[in-house]
Amino acid sequence: MLSVLYSAAGGLDVAAKSQEVLARNIANAQHQGYKRATLRFADELRQAGGSTALTAIEGVGFDQGQLLRTDSPMDMALEGDGFFTLQDANGGSLYTRKGSFVTGTDGRIVTSSGFTVLGTSGPILLPPGCAITVQKDGSILANGETIGKFRIAAFPDKSSLSRAGTTLFKETGPASRAMPALDFTVRQGFLENSNVNILTEMVRMIENARAFEANQRAASSANTALTELNRTAET
Repeated sequence: MLSVLYSAAGGLDVAAKSQEVLARNIANAQHQGYKRATLRFADELRQAGGSTALTAIEGVGFDQGQLLRTDSPMDMALEGDGFFTLQDANGGSLYTRKGSFVTGTDGRIVTSSGFTVLGTSGPILLPPGCAITVQKDGSILANGETIGKFRIAAFPDKSSLSRAGTTLFKETGPASRAMPALDFTVRQGFLENSNVNILTEMVRMIENARAFEANQRAASSANTALTELNRTAET
C-alpha cells in the first residue's frame, strides 16, 4: 500500500512539473528565439518503502523554429545549427537564437538588453550612418567592405547549455565547448519564431491534467486504505 502511495505522490510531482513547463511554453510561444522546454523522466528509488517513482528532468528542445520576415536590416535569423555569441557586462559569453539587434551609442551591434554581439574578432563596430549587408556566412559589409563577421557558435552536446533568460543560454561546465558552427545560414531581415506548437502543448496540458487527477484519486484511495488499516490494528 505504501508503494502505491509513493507512486501516486511521484506522479503528482511529475504532473505538476509538466503543467508548469507546458504553461511556460504556451506563454512564450510568440516570443522570437524562444526554445521550448522539455521534460524527460527517470526512475528514482524512494528510500521509504523501497519503491521507484518517476522524476522529471527539464531540458531544452533546440529544433528549428519557422522564420518570420521583418525586412529590418538589423534582424538576423539562423537556419541550421549554431547560436549568436553575446558578451555580458562581466565579459562572460551568452548564446542566443534571437537575432533582434540594434546599434549601440558607440556603434557596437548590441541586443535590446544591451548585450554586445560578438564577431570573430570581438565586438562589431559599425561606421556611423551606414547601412549594412549581411551575407549567408555571417560576414557583415558596409559601403561594400567587410567590417566583421558574426561569431556563430556550435556545441557538440547541447545538454551543456542551460537557460540564462527567456532566449539566452550559457554553458554549465568549467571549460567552454563552443566551436565555430559550420552548418548554418544567416538570413538578414528575418527572425526565428519560437519552436512551440501551441496546439500540441494545449493537448498535452489536457492529458497532463487528467493524469494529475488520476494520481490524486490513487493517492486519496491509498491514504484512506492506510487509515483504515491503522484503525484496525489499534483495535
